[in-house]
Amino acid sequence: MKDLLKLRRWPAVTTFSPLGEKDEMRGGRGRSKVGGHGEGFTVSPKAHFIRKTMSNCAQVILATLLSLPLQATDAPKPMEVKTSKPARGEIVRYVTIPGTIKANQQATLYAKTAGYLKRIAVDKGDRVKAGVLIAEIESPELESELIRSRAEVVRAKAETVRTSAELEIAQLMSNRMKQAQQQSSDLVTPQSVDEAKARLASAQANCEVSKANEAVTQANVTRLETLLAYTRITAPFDGVVTGRSVDPGAFIPAATSGSAAQSAAMVTVMEFSTVRIQVAMPEVESVLVREGQPVKTTVEALPSRVFESKVSRIAGALDEATRTMLIEADLPNPQHELRPGMYATVKVGVEKHTAALLVPAEALVMEKANAFVFLNAGGKAHKTAIQIGFNDGNKVEVLSGLSGTEPVLLVGKLPITDGSPINAIEAQ
Repeated sequence: MKDLLKLRRWPAVTTFSPLGEKDEMRGGRGRSKVGGHGEGFTVSPKAHFIRKTMSNCAQVILATLLSLPLQATDAPKPMEVKTSKPARGEIVRYVTIPGTIKANQQATLYAKTAGYLKRIAVDKGDRVKAGVLIAEIESPELESELIRSRAEVVRAKAETVRTSAELEIAQLMSNRMKQAQQQSSDLVTPQSVDEAKARLASAQANCEVSKANEAVTQANVTRLETLLAYTRITAPFDGVVTGRSVDPGAFIPAATSGSAAQSAAMVTVMEFSTVRIQVAMPEVESVLVREGQPVKTTVEALPSRVFESKVSRIAGALDEATRTMLIEADLPNPQHELRPGMYATVKVGVEKHTAALLVPAEALVMEKANAFVFLNAGGKAHKTAIQIGFNDGNKVEVLSGLSGTEPVLLVGKLPITDGSPINAIEAQ
C-alpha cells in the first residue's frame, strides 16, 4: 500500500511562499512552513501552470497598450468637393403665401318654375356641354294656363277684327254725311253730321282697346311659354357636374328671393380646364404686385410638380377686415390635375434684380444671421464671409465679399470646416 501511494505522488514543485521563501513540495502532500509559523500552502502543477499563463498574458496586453500611443496616425484624406464660378444674371424675390384653387367658372343651377322633378340626366362627375339638358320639371298648371292664354289670344284677335270692321263702317258713314252736307246743306242737318263723327270716334276707341287686349293676351302667352322653358334646365357652359341635390319625384320650389337657396338648388357645374389661383397678398407687399409678375404654385397632392403662371388680375383694394389684397393667376389645367378647393402654396415674384452676382444656393452656409461661402485656398477650404441679397432657392445674390472670379465650393451637406483638406472638382 505504501508503494502504491509513492507511485501516485506528484513530482516535486518549487514554489514561493507569500513571504518569498523557497519551498519544496511534493505531490500536494508536503507542507512548507513559512516564517516558522505553522504550516505553509501546497500548490499543484496545474495551478502553477495557470498562474504562469495568466502572468504572461497580462504582460503581452500591457506591452500592446503601451505601444498604441507610439503608433503614427494616418493623415486625413482630402474631401472631394465640386466648385462653381459666380455668374451675373437676374434674380427674383418671391413672397410665399397660402392660396386656394378656384374654378374658372362655377354655377349652381336653380329652378325658375316650381314643380316636380320629372327626370335628371346627370350625376356627380359627369362632363356636360353647353346647352345639354340636365333636368326637366313637370308643371301641369302652367301647361293648362298656357292653353287658356292662347285661347284668349284667339278671342282678342277676333275682337280686333270686329272692331276694325265697325271702324271702317263708321268712317264711311262719316265721309258720306260730310259729302251730303256739302252737296245739299238743306237736306242734311248738322246734328246728323255730329252723330256720324261721334260713332267714328267710338269705333276708333273700340278698335284700339281690342288691339291692346290682343297684345296683353299675347304677352301672357309669351310669359307662360318662357316659364315652361325654365322647366328644362340646361348646362350654361362646358364643365363638370360637381354637385347634385335632387332626385326624380322631388318637389322643386321656385328660386325666388323668399325661398331658401339650399332647397331650390339642383346641380352645380364647374369649368376648371383653366383654374384661378387666388391668394391674399399682405398689405406690405401689395404695393409691389403688378400684372404679369411670375407665380409658382405647388400643391401637397402633387409634391414633385411646380406650376408656373403669371399674375392675371389684381383686386386693387384691400379687404378692411384682413388688410390683404386679392390677386389671381390663371393656370391652364387641361388634364384636370388641379381640383377646385385645393390648398396651394403660392410664390409670387414681387421684385427683380438684373446683372446681379449669383452663386448656387448649395454654396451658401448660414450661421444664425451670418452668411459664408468656402473658397479653395491651395487645397484647403477657406471660409469667407459674404453679404447676400435675394435668394430664390436655386441662386443667391451676393452683394459683397466676392469679386466674382473665384470659384466657390458647393458645400451642400458636406461636413467641411475652415482649413479642411479638399480635392476641388469643377461642377459640370
